This record gives sequence, structure tokens and C-alpha cells, in this order.
Amino acid sequence: MMILCIKNGAPMFVLASASKARQKLLDQIAFRYKVIVSDFDETQVHTSDPCEKVQLLAKGKADSAFKKVIKENQALNTFQVLLGCDSLFEFEGKIFGKPINKEQLISRWQRMSGKSGFLHTGHYLISKDNSKSNMKSELFNKCSEGVVSTKIEFMSLSNIEIIKYASIPEPFMCAGGFAIEGKGGLFIKRIDGCFSNVIGLSLPWLKTNLEKLGLSELLLYR
Repeated sequence: MMILCIKNGAPMFVLASASKARQKLLDQIAFRYKVIVSDFDETQVHTSDPCEKVQLLAKGKADSAFKKVIKENQALNTFQVLLGCDSLFEFEGKIFGKPINKEQLISRWQRMSGKSGFLHTGHYLISKDNSKSNMKSELFNKCSEGVVSTKIEFMSLSNIEIIKYASIPEPFMCAGGFAIEGKGGLFIKRIDGCFSNVIGLSLPWLKTNLEKLGLSELLLYR
């Protein structure tokens, strides 16, 4: 979840997520930002459809973060756009979230070895409608949403490789149990689709939808 605001006349990206991977993506494109965390209860979303679920999670987190900004009265006059994100990995029609323990991680990797799955990231943008003055009503804000899916094909791994990977913290912090930007990148044979999407946020999607909302000036290099 992200909130974009203006500070001293200059655009600032505020990341409302504890995800270090998403922070690195923002660093990559030279966005200045601070972190605000959403308190959305993910157990409210019950659908088993991966794409529907990831989009509902993204929307829920965006709405929750927006309400939190209003409640805490955080520079509403400078608010520009908020982005909620969530990622899920789909393998053979089932959702693989973050592994809950080492046994589950090893079992999943034994199944995924030499096969492929899909990393889905839901995005939900809420932008300020500059023609309106009342920020406290969501009716006065424009929204854009979408799911980006990337196909991932894995290398064939030995049990020794799987157990060794399961002995480090990295895979337990990621949807699907792997980080393409970390040691897990060794196990990725190829991807079909957006690379940054696998990390947690599709930068091309963000660029396209900021432009649709008339906020292309926020993408200028600084």
C-alpha cells in the first residue's frame, strides 16, 4: 500500500507497507518516500480464486490505509494518490502464500521443482480529484485497479538444494516461498511477463495508471 503526497512542493512517495522488496523497487526508480502500514484484516477475504482474492486484498489495504491517513489527519491538503498492493502465488490452481513452517516450504518446493506457476499482484490506486475539496469522502476520489500476472518456470532441484534453501529466512517472507531478487533467483529458469511484478509491484502498471489519472509528472526523474 502506498500513499503519494507533496512535501515542500516536491512529490514524495509514501509506502504504507512493511515490504522491503517494494521499498527497493521505489529506490530503483528514485522515488522519495516514507512508510505507513495498513491495518487491513486479510481474513475478511474468503474467495478461493487467486486473481479475485489478490485484487480484493489490494483494495482492502488501499481503503484501510486511506482511512488511516484521514483519521490521523496526515497532510490531507497535499494528498495525491494511494496505491494498495498484494501478491499471491498460484500453483496448479491453488494459492501458495507465505510458508507457515519449514515442513510446508520443503513440501511445496518438492512439488514446484521443474514446474511452473503464476505470481499475481493486485494493484488499487486511489487518487485525489483536484476538482473537489472534501477529502473525507471516497466519492471525491478517482480509482484504478488491476491484476498483473507473471508466469514463473522453476529449475529442477534436488532435495539437498530445497532443504538448504529452507534453512534461511528468505523464503518464509515471500508469497510462494521464494524471492526472485534473492537467493531464490538461482531456482528460476525463466519468467513470462513483468519482472518487477514478481518482486511485489508492477512498475509498468504503476506508470501506465498514473498517466491515466493525469499524474505523469510524478514519474519525472529526480
